[in-house]
Amino acid sequence: MEVSDPVRRLCAAVAADGPDDARRPLVRTVEDASIAAGLGEAALQTLPTGVLLVLNPGVNEARVVTDLTRELRNALWRRNRRHDDGHRLRCRVSYHQGLVRLTDAGFEGQAVTVADDLCACDDLRAVLAADPERDLAMIISGNLLDDLAYPEAGGLSRRQFRPVTVATRDRVVPAYIYTHEHPA
Repeated sequence: MEVSDPVRRLCAAVAADGPDDARRPLVRTVEDASIAAGLGEAALQTLPTGVLLVLNPGVNEARVVTDLTRELRNALWRRNRRHDDGHRLRCRVSYHQGLVRLTDAGFEGQAVTVADDLCACDDLRAVLAADPERDLAMIISGNLLDDLAYPEAGGLSRRQFRPVTVATRDRVVPAYIYTHEHPA
């Protein structure tokens, strides 16, 4: 297979905090949430750290961020109400957009790397650790929130987020962690 030309896409990385065997329930939870959010156009790729969703160019990014976050929270609630604390699945989700290309190894590019690094950052992990009742923590890159947090986007307001700076593999990225109890 030839490497595709890079195309700007929205990426969402989802990782689990929970039982050691969380990969299968994580993939299922992300698939269920994607379907419920109406993201039939999303490509799902498993990563060593979790799951990556890559959206087609031209999607309504604000809608994807709000709907996918809401449906991940709902899917986790449905799953976790049937499991005791030892098998409870808690997740972190991150959003970033940028150039992505498809290779033999799957989706690659700065957007994939940054989304994965944001999802793994200590600040986001601390959100889950600080609140044992929370099942989902969300972070969004600063440049993506800059693009989406305007009145027409609906559901995304800077007042809902706390700014952080995340050191990724290649750079330092301004980002925002969702701080409200119920994401839009």
